[in-house]
Amino acid sequence: MLKLLKSNKTCKNHPNITRLLETEIYERRRRTEHLSQYALAEKVGVTRNCIYKMESHTHIPKAETVFDIIIALGFSAEERKVFAEKYMDAYYKDKVVQEELEKELAGAV
Repeated sequence: MLKLLKSNKTCKNHPNITRLLETEIYERRRRTEHLSQYALAEKVGVTRNCIYKMESHTHIPKAETVFDIIIALGFSAEERKVFAEKYMDAYYKDKVVQEELEKELAGAV
């Protein structure tokens, strides 16, 4: 299983999206595309700090930003299709996680 760099509320509330972004996007940026955070931010039209927050797992980007990133990283049409399916799967799994966390909090009150 993938180890995340930070354990925080974002990782706890969105473990599947966090894992997907780490394995499919952040690793590709670092290992395959060799883009700096700044270079990727320039391509996507966001700040380097925005990329940093996503990669440090302190912020989950909007779906629009995620898809802008995969286009900037040069994902082919087929890769984008496969990623979109994985993204939706992770999103719905995280909804279940969030519902379970809410139940735990309600029981603790």
